[in-house]
Amino acid sequence: MKAEYLSDTTRKNQKTQIAANIVWTIRNSKLPGRFLKQDPETNMWYEIGDKAAFRKTGQALRENSADFLRSREKKVAASHETGLASYHYCFPPQQTYMKPQLSNLSGIDAVHAH
Repeated sequence: MKAEYLSDTTRKNQKTQIAANIVWTIRNSKLPGRFLKQDPETNMWYEIGDKAAFRKTGQALRENSADFLRSREKKVAASHETGLASYHYCFPPQQTYMKPQLSNLSGIDAVHAH
């Protein structure tokens, strides 16, 4: 997913859909995950909501992007030397992502930090 997110051919709205798909995969998994932030005054944890979760997921996909792209370039160059390179090795084909149903979320969750 990171390679597709960082691809020059991936448009901004596609990047948002990639991040949204990751968030919804985490939230709708068999053992669902949440995106939480701690309130420094109360030490209570609260759900950050969709927009913030999409934004933070996009940020995580961009982290170390220069190192990631350099590493991929080295792998592609090495595969060229061995004759194993293909276009899809460099970047997987674009995928269509489902638009998440934002109405599925309930109110804010809070969990006390121990």
